[in-house]
Amino acid sequence: MTPHQSATISRRRLLAAAPAAAAALALPGCSTPDRRFTLGTAEPRGFFYDFGQSLTAAVARAKIGFSLDPRITDGSVENLAGILSGKLDFSLVLADVALTERNRLHAVGRLYLNYLQFAVPANSSIRSISELRGRTVSLGASSATIRAGHLLLKAGGVPESEVNVKEVAVTRVLDALASGEVDAALFAGGVPHPQMETSGGRGPVGGIRLIDLAGEQRILQAEYGPVYQPVTLPMSLYSSGTEIASVGISTLLLARPDLPNDVVSGVVGVLIRRSAELVPPGTVGVQFLDPRSLIYTSGVPLHAGAAEAYRRNHA
Repeated sequence: MTPHQSATISRRRLLAAAPAAAAALALPGCSTPDRRFTLGTAEPRGFFYDFGQSLTAAVARAKIGFSLDPRITDGSVENLAGILSGKLDFSLVLADVALTERNRLHAVGRLYLNYLQFAVPANSSIRSISELRGRTVSLGASSATIRAGHLLLKAGGVPESEVNVKEVAVTRVLDALASGEVDAALFAGGVPHPQMETSGGRGPVGGIRLIDLAGEQRILQAEYGPVYQPVTLPMSLYSSGTEIASVGISTLLLARPDLPNDVVSGVVGVLIRRSAELVPPGTVGVQFLDPRSLIYTSGVPLHAGAAEAYRRNHA
């Protein structure tokens, strides 16, 4: 056999083997490794955490060639730092926190409205932020809620030196209010918050009531802009006998700027086509999951992959 004949046969064998090799790659257990991307959420059982779990499951069901890996974090502040440093691929961040670095960020979309909720036992004499002087209060356990709590105290004219701040996770708010561990507790999320369910006997006798935040909202909006939105919570909420004014802050989903466009576009597709899978039952505040609303990201520019996806969906 001549060298030329040997080379010809080798090429033929290579070409003949190529389809078999490709077929082998397509067999179960022989596929290319799944692409995984991290998603910063927040404290367990909080709204960020629950939404992150739902989004991860929806992406898995959509079978779009990659998966999300939700990470428990300290919330918006840590999530923002994770995006900026490249340690996180996607992050859930409240809009007021995101705006501190808006020119360095890329958004996937606006997800839902977070309601700030400052709860006291239903039979408490506390009716306003100003009456928290000398009291023990929780400003939450996630970074963004704590940040909002400090702003609310300031807007209410209460120096932090005049309150005793104690950190209480959202899963412990009802127990802490019932035992008197704290006199008031701030938490954020949709309404009613799933962790505030008192039907099983948890929480203070008579339930909880929310402090009206109308005055504080006006001060925050005047100082920081429309990122702090006026919202009205229904009288049927918890044990409040009247409608309660509160503060709404949009939640943004951010992406690392160098993420592939197809990955970000794939997540947008899940947000649009599987929105029903991402709304906790009985919860309001998750009203932004459609193309027309997702694009309003409080001045944070869209990631190129997200912009491309919205154009395809005529947003």
